[in-house]
Amino acid sequence: MQALALSSSVYDLTHNLKGRIERSRFWRHSLETAVASRLLATKSGKSNPDEAFVAGLLHDVGILVLESSFPEKFERIWPVVESGERLEDVEENIWGTNHARVAQFLFEQWHLPESICNAVGHHHNQFVSSMKDEEFHLPQIVGLADLLGQYTMVKARTMTTADLERREIMQSNLGLSNKDLEALQASVTSQMIEEARFLEMEIGTVEELLLEANRRLYEQYVTLEALLRENRRMQEELAQAQVRQAALDALKTITATFNHYLNNAAGTILGRAQLVQVDIQRGVIGDSEDSADQAMKVIVNCVTTIQSVLEELGRLRSFETIVYHDDTKILDIERKIKRQFEQLEKPTTV
Repeated sequence: MQALALSSSVYDLTHNLKGRIERSRFWRHSLETAVASRLLATKSGKSNPDEAFVAGLLHDVGILVLESSFPEKFERIWPVVESGERLEDVEENIWGTNHARVAQFLFEQWHLPESICNAVGHHHNQFVSSMKDEEFHLPQIVGLADLLGQYTMVKARTMTTADLERREIMQSNLGLSNKDLEALQASVTSQMIEEARFLEMEIGTVEELLLEANRRLYEQYVTLEALLRENRRMQEELAQAQVRQAALDALKTITATFNHYLNNAAGTILGRAQLVQVDIQRGVIGDSEDSADQAMKVIVNCVTTIQSVLEELGRLRSFETIVYHDDTKILDIERKIKRQFEQLEKPTTV
C-alpha cells in the first residue's frame, strides 16, 4: 500500500535525526496508536483497518515537521509540554495552528487518501455525542486510540477529566463497550512488538516497554485517585448547596409568614385609627366609655408587635443554614408571633 510505504519512508528519514523529541518514544507512541486504531476499526466495523493503521502511524508526524521547521522555538516549548501542558494548546498559542492540521496539509500535498488526511487532521477534535457521520468515523478511531495509549511522547502526560469525557463520547459514537477496550489494551503491546519487527522500527527493548507501561499504569492509578477525590469534593459541595437551597426556601417561608402578620397588624392599626377619627368627629373622645383610650392602647400593642416582628427579621441577617433549614425552627418562630397576635384578637370594648 502506498501510504504504508510512505510511512516507512517517513520513519527512515526521521528516526536517526536528533531533536528535542526522543525518536524511539515518538515512534513507539505512533506504532501503538496505529495498532490500536486498526483493532478499533476492526471491532467497530466503521472504517478500513489498513487505513486506520496508517492514519494512526502518521497522526503525529506534524510534530516532527514543526520541530524541524522551528527548532529554537520547539526547544523552548517542549519543556512546557513535558510539564503537563497540552501540546496542541501550546502550538495554537504560538503558531495559530497545531501539528494535526500541519500534517493534514502536508499529506494532502503528497496526495494521500482523503480519509487518512482527514483522520490525521481531526484526531484532536472535540467530538460530540451522536456524531456518527461516516466522515468522522476514522478521526474518532485515531483520536480514541491516541487516548488509550500507554506509551507517550512525554513522561508527564496525565489523563484529565476532559480527556475521559472525550474518550467516553468517541467510544459511544463508535459503538464500543468497556470490555471491547479492555480486550484491545490487553493485546496492543504484543501486536506492536510484532509490527515493529516487521517494519524494522526501533521502539525500544521489551524491558523498556514493560517499564514504560508500568510507569504509565501507575500514573493512571494516581490520576484515578485524584479524580475520585475531586468527585467526592464535588459531591460534598453539592450536598452543601442543597442544604443552602433548602435554607433559602425556608427563609422565603419565614418572610412570607412575617409579611402576613405585618399586614394583619397594619390592618388592625388602620381600623382602630378610624374609630378614633370617628370619636373625634362625634366629639366623644373624653366620654365615660373611654373608647378613644382603648383604641390607642390597641394601636400601641400592634406597633409593639410590628417591632417584635422586625426584630425577628433583623436576626435573619446572619441566617445560619444549619439552624434555620430545620422546619421546627420555622414553626417556633411562627408560633411566637402568632401568640402575640392572639392577644390582640381578644375582644376589646370600644
